[in-house]
Amino acid sequence: MLFFFRNLDKDIEGSAKRWKKLVETENSEREKLPQEWKTKLGVSRLCVMRCLRPDRMTYAVQVYVEETLGVKFVRSRRVDFAKSFEESSNSTPVFFILSAGVDPLKVKRPRL
Repeated sequence: MLFFFRNLDKDIEGSAKRWKKLVETENSEREKLPQEWKTKLGVSRLCVMRCLRPDRMTYAVQVYVEETLGVKFVRSRRVDFAKSFEESSNSTPVFFILSAGVDPLKVKRPRL
């Protein structure tokens, strides 16, 4: 596998501006890699992203799953709270498991 990344360091030095743009782009996981690296897909692309933008790995893995398995594996389903409330009772509770940083009171309003 090491041969697969041969000359990556030289390519980065040789076209530093292009690589710098990739590193500084907000959504770098959706950008094509510069030079011959733009044809790299899958796990090899994830390896390069891990080296250059470890902060974007969660999003890069999401893009990888979208491309390989499909969008349905990364999109969350919307919960109909009214329906959940109707199905609940004092003997049938409802549990909500939230991810870190999720604000359950934050309401997304449609743009007018």
